[in-house]
Amino acid sequence: MDTQDHLLSLIETGKPLEIKRALAVRMSIKGYSRAEIAQLLDVSLQFIDKWKPIYFEKGAEGLKLNYKGSEGYLSKQERESIIKYILAQECMATDELKAYITTKYGVTYNSMQSYTRLLNKARARGKKT
Repeated sequence: MDTQDHLLSLIETGKPLEIKRALAVRMSIKGYSRAEIAQLLDVSLQFIDKWKPIYFEKGAEGLKLNYKGSEGYLSKQERESIIKYILAQECMATDELKAYITTKYGVTYNSMQSYTRLLNKARARGKKT
């Protein structure tokens, strides 16, 4: 598989930003002007200038997203245990869940959304919270 085939593979299976990178590089190789590429893909000239040399240095792999996310504060088992705890309660408010997690696991989330997600996950298992 030559480098052009790798680009096509990335275009077909990649994430939207990876696809945009691969298309910009492929169009550049095919002879489109930077201005045409920028207009058609709604990207900046700097975007094209950044990804083309990366492609020639690292191949299609260099166009892939490298962000993997951060490690969670709770393990999978701890989250599962919390969901079981929620299900065992008659009802539970977000503030009560926050107090439980802080006391039992020493974890306090910055965003209430994290607690809401846990409550919703338990609710999805059939118990209203």
